[in-house]
Amino acid sequence: MSALRFPADRVLAHGANRICVRDPSSDTHCLKYELPPEQRTRVGTRQRLRRWLARRMPTLGENRTELRAWQQLQARLGDALAGFVTPCDGIVRTPEGPALRCVLVHDAGGTPARSLYAHLFESTPYTAVQLCAAVDAFEAWLLRHGIPLFDLNSGNLVVVDAPRTPCGVRLVCVDVKSILDGREIVPVSRWIPSLRDRKLRRRAERLRTRIRDRLARDRLAPPAG
Repeated sequence: MSALRFPADRVLAHGANRICVRDPSSDTHCLKYELPPEQRTRVGTRQRLRRWLARRMPTLGENRTELRAWQQLQARLGDALAGFVTPCDGIVRTPEGPALRCVLVHDAGGTPARSLYAHLFESTPYTAVQLCAAVDAFEAWLLRHGIPLFDLNSGNLVVVDAPRTPCGVRLVCVDVKSILDGREIVPVSRWIPSLRDRKLRRRAERLRTRIRDRLARDRLAPPAG
């Protein structure tokens, strides 16, 4: 498989296993491509085995796993997903290869919403209190619907203005594959509600701690120059 190369102005996000780019045929969608082996980051033995299996059985790849996860959530929750999870349209053929086509989340100005990671490590107009309150609201939604979304990392969540909410901001998940693709060999925390909820609360608190620590460091940093 040849290396995937895209113009910088098309790239929205670049992860360990996939790259997300603007859909040239639609301003309202993005395309997620699985990276070839040589473009992926180094991982441990277990992740290498997963990648090896996915190359031989494409249904185990990241894109098809995310699509199944979305379809499962959509069948169970329907309209309750609106505003919390971005929809997946399906696998499409493109000149660069197969891609997962998803709805692109925009901010109030009409530009693609930035990830929480970008808000923490680049710049943000929001305070730690606002962003932590947005995590609170997202956590409450997950708990209310019993969704085992344990991969609450800042790269999988985008930040959008929400003037009608108490904190003025909300989080939208742009990658739900972890509800099917967790790290547990026997996923008991997905099956037992009390374990699921406890794990969700731990993950949410870990994210809030990261937000507070990161933005606190920025406030204490000396001015440039």
